[in-house]
Amino acid sequence: MNPNDPSLRQGEASSSPGSGSNQPSPLDPFLRRGEALLRHGAGSAELSPTDPAPAVQDLGAQAGFGRAWTSNSMRASVYVFNSYKEARVAEDWLKAHVPNGLQGDGTVNGDLLVWVTADATDAVARAVIGDLIGAFAGEE
Repeated sequence: MNPNDPSLRQGEASSSPGSGSNQPSPLDPFLRRGEALLRHGAGSAELSPTDPAPAVQDLGAQAGFGRAWTSNSMRASVYVFNSYKEARVAEDWLKAHVPNGLQGDGTVNGDLLVWVTADATDAVARAVIGDLIGAFAGEE
């Protein structure tokens, strides 16, 4: 996966001059770190780019990206916030508002938040979500 791929910035809600262009954004290092943490937690799973859900602007994040698993119902969204505190507030809100029919969990690592959902009946995904959250948080 190419860390400079524009799909890493899908949904970016930044007013920086490089937004939406090929110019580097000051958020690129955070997005690459989020991608690396997500890939580490996903192991060998095949992931495809998708929009973050909820949208970056709906959470008040600076930027974010989404990935969907090709082998199950899992979907992860990674967001960059201005601070750890802002990321924790968003995590708490997401945990209190998991949509019907889904299971969801998240964690914060610095200014990054990962939010993972899957169908509520997907027992395999439940175990994978736990592993992914632990890896993203640094609990290897």
